Amino acid sequence: MVIYSYSRLETFKQCRLKFKYQYIDRVPREVDSIETFLGNRFHETMEKLYKDLHFRITSLEDLEKYFNEQWDKNFGKHVLISRSQYKAEDYRLIGLVALKDYYKRYYPFNRGKTIGVEKNLYLDLNGDGRYRIKCVIDRISDLNDYDIEIHDYKTSAYLPTQDQIDNDWQLALYELAVRQAWPQTKNVELIWHYVCFDKELKSHRTPEELEKLKKNIISLIDEIESTSEYPPSQSELCEWCSFQEICPLFLHYFEISGMPKEEYFSEDGVKLVNKYAELSARKSELNEMIKSIENEQEKVKEAAIETARKKGAEILYGSDYKLKIKNDIKIKYPESKEIVRPTFDNVVKELGLWERVSDINYAKLKQTAKEENWLNRLPQQLSPFVKIEPTQVVYLSKRKDFENEG
Repeated sequence: MVIYSYSRLETFKQCRLKFKYQYIDRVPREVDSIETFLGNRFHETMEKLYKDLHFRITSLEDLEKYFNEQWDKNFGKHVLISRSQYKAEDYRLIGLVALKDYYKRYYPFNRGKTIGVEKNLYLDLNGDGRYRIKCVIDRISDLNDYDIEIHDYKTSAYLPTQDQIDNDWQLALYELAVRQAWPQTKNVELIWHYVCFDKELKSHRTPEELEKLKKNIISLIDEIESTSEYPPSQSELCEWCSFQEICPLFLHYFEISGMPKEEYFSEDGVKLVNKYAELSARKSELNEMIKSIENEQEKVKEAAIETARKKGAEILYGSDYKLKIKNDIKIKYPESKEIVRPTFDNVVKELGLWERVSDINYAKLKQTAKEENWLNRLPQQLSPFVKIEPTQVVYLSKRKDFENEG
């Protein structure tokens, strides 16, 4: 039976292909993003701080030394920095500043009693072992006889809104695990430490919200276990994904990255994309030209109609072509998505016109309107729905002298 985790469930929600690579195919990855690396080092340092509290308060200097030692011991070529404008030392400094801010904010770290650091709890969602989730909780504090705080450290460069925190399900999931582990738990406060901003965000969950979360997670697990298709999902999170080089969304990008210039521009994929883009640009230019021509043609059409009216003519002749001007109508009636459309359909049926207009076909309805002279005698039942106005149309054709123009 699979034991799930928050990260496993969240990965499925974010990108099914990444889920497949990581949890089904178990594609080995020997790389970490610098953001993940920074987060790991900060968590290690927090773990030391709160475990040491059983004996003493570790000084800020000792914590900084420990952070740097862990950084230097674990750093290597496997750590990828996707933003080339920054260096590893920039991220190290971010971690040290966050550590200093945290230390100053919470010293002497005596709010409540720490009862768990990097605590592993196993949550059984429905009691039969089918939906088990491993929860690794950064820190659990007991304020007063099972009034519990659940703490989580985030080194993210993004600060969420309170609404996003109130709808975040990671720590709510951990609350379920805490309440199952310690049924005597009374109140629980969820606390996110966004350490790069020196901000603390808090939230609570009602029993109803926790019960709804249970059902949602069970439903998500059922979906995971019945899934057979794993398409990629492109999002801003792709920038930090360690599977980019084999992902079909980025595979070609990595193939051509670093190619010499002459080889790059002769590569088949690059050539095809460039050619397609060139043709699209030309097509856009031609479309703009067509729009301009159509606008000019419309002006000429209106002028021709006016000239024919003044002359009392129905056909105007050019050197090789002629324009025939005919009276016509425009008809407007409710579209299929409009709220009055069903009523309009019923009226058409009552008038015995449904078959004639082919289920409200514009051309057929217009033909019926012309045949029955709706312009002058529109059936009263249709007047709330149908608007008709006269217009004139122009037909261009090749001149054939001596033909019967009638």
